[in-house]
Amino acid sequence: MTAAAAPSCLIAGFSMSPLLRSGDRVFLQKVERNEVEPGDIVVFSRQGKKIAHRVIRTAPLFQTQGDGNPQPDEPLAPDTELFLCPSFERDGITTPLRRGAAGLAEFRRNQRLLRRRELQLKFARLLCRLLPFKLRAEQLEQADFGRLRVYYLRKRPVAMEQEGRWHWLSLPCACFIKHAPRRELTGKEENEERFAALFFRLLGAMVSGTARPLFLEQSEPVRRELCRRGRLQGLSPLFYYTLTDALPPEWRSLFQLDFYTQSQHDLRYSGALKQLAELFRAAGTSFIPLKGGELAYEVYPHPALRLRRDMDILFRRPEVETIFRTLQENGWQSGEQRHLFFKRHHLPTLFHPGFPPLEPHWHILKNRTFFDPETLWSLPCSRPEPGDPLRRRLTPEAHYLLTLYNMFFDRWQFACRALLDLAYLQKKYPLDRDLIRSLNREWKLNLDLGLCYRLFPEMFPEEQRLFTSDAEIPERARYAIRRLALLEYPESIMPFLANSSGAAPAGKTSEPHRRGLFRHFRKKRTETEKLRALLAREFPQATELKLRYRREKDC
Repeated sequence: MTAAAAPSCLIAGFSMSPLLRSGDRVFLQKVERNEVEPGDIVVFSRQGKKIAHRVIRTAPLFQTQGDGNPQPDEPLAPDTELFLCPSFERDGITTPLRRGAAGLAEFRRNQRLLRRRELQLKFARLLCRLLPFKLRAEQLEQADFGRLRVYYLRKRPVAMEQEGRWHWLSLPCACFIKHAPRRELTGKEENEERFAALFFRLLGAMVSGTARPLFLEQSEPVRRELCRRGRLQGLSPLFYYTLTDALPPEWRSLFQLDFYTQSQHDLRYSGALKQLAELFRAAGTSFIPLKGGELAYEVYPHPALRLRRDMDILFRRPEVETIFRTLQENGWQSGEQRHLFFKRHHLPTLFHPGFPPLEPHWHILKNRTFFDPETLWSLPCSRPEPGDPLRRRLTPEAHYLLTLYNMFFDRWQFACRALLDLAYLQKKYPLDRDLIRSLNREWKLNLDLGLCYRLFPEMFPEEQRLFTSDAEIPERARYAIRRLALLEYPESIMPFLANSSGAAPAGKTSEPHRRGLFRHFRKKRTETEKLRALLAREFPQATELKLRYRREKDC
């Protein structure tokens, strides 16, 4: 219960309800600790706030608790200054407050009412979940009084919210009014946000070559946590390459094994690309390597630093079905029984023993109706490989925009890898801003090109930001995006890393089922689904591309 200063102060909050409400004025009288007895209401300072609570015991510890709080407060220090509350004023009427034994009896009665009200409220919230029709709190009239927000239904106050905590003034309204989403981050979310800021700052320092001093200035537990989370992002080769002897000993040996395991996979990957290139040349087919298959060799200091699982290769649309049949004749098999050509932006994935999976693309965008893919085979989108007229390379600007598009389309999930692609692209090439803007218009993407710099400022210092953005990003939307970017990769990436008993455990992938009243078994929403729902609600423009794709797919 927050208050102001003596000799009187205003109440703001719910911790003394139903006795004291927000807006009540309590009168104060300075007292010594030995003059206070259990049952008295006192005002004291804690962490810069003045709190009005009831004394529940004075020995062996001096402890207080709000009438509307289920748990007591931390014991007060011996030198805490106390003010007694003998009375309060509401609507111009002054009412004395009970003290001593009468005050304790009132406290116990209020605690019984609190427990009863909590049970009633749980039942009301259950009804609210089951009812098919309900009101959202955002649809109600609202009035802000500092940190307190009051919700009105037909001009009557029905609920109050302060710092994410709700207090219902009308219990029946809790049966059909859905809570408004929280506006502030919880303590756990704030800790996660601070760690995310450090993690992205470290990634930016790895790209610029200044990661070692930043890593060493962290405490030992933080360094171990950075290593653990880095490996679950598939970044252990990058950690080993940039930090090496600065890593904790147990992680250094594991990351070294990861680096050489990924290097071994890269040998198989590069050999497969060379063999496929010979096959495409023999067939007289033009092709363009995409994504990691190109960036790993073009912009990264070592190809093993870029995690890759499959080979994405772009072909001209008239030739892609022919090359698909040619690959099948050469031992490549599809896992799909029915080949629905051109239903997606790539054909069915092909598999061959000893080779990474191959995805033949005929378009680079999942929203394939945006532009004609034939424009990708000429400048400014691609240029021919010197000495090899059939092999072409996307221009750095096209790679930049394609990487940004994939981040938006994937709704920022697993965005660490894409952010590193952008950072290394910017470091390797002097990118043409005007060309990127032009391609953004021609491809009909209309992306906010500066949004990633707004969302991840720690990774991109001011001088490295190519574009600006004036988007208003809610705090919880920013948290959801950064949390999605740091989601742990599924266990499918582990074959590309060392199989070691020292590896950090992957996150639990299977979710239990639950039974809802009047409904069948259904899957519990995963953390990813909750974060996506939060992002769609708080910042819909960050998920617009995915929604447009779904609308096109349904048509």
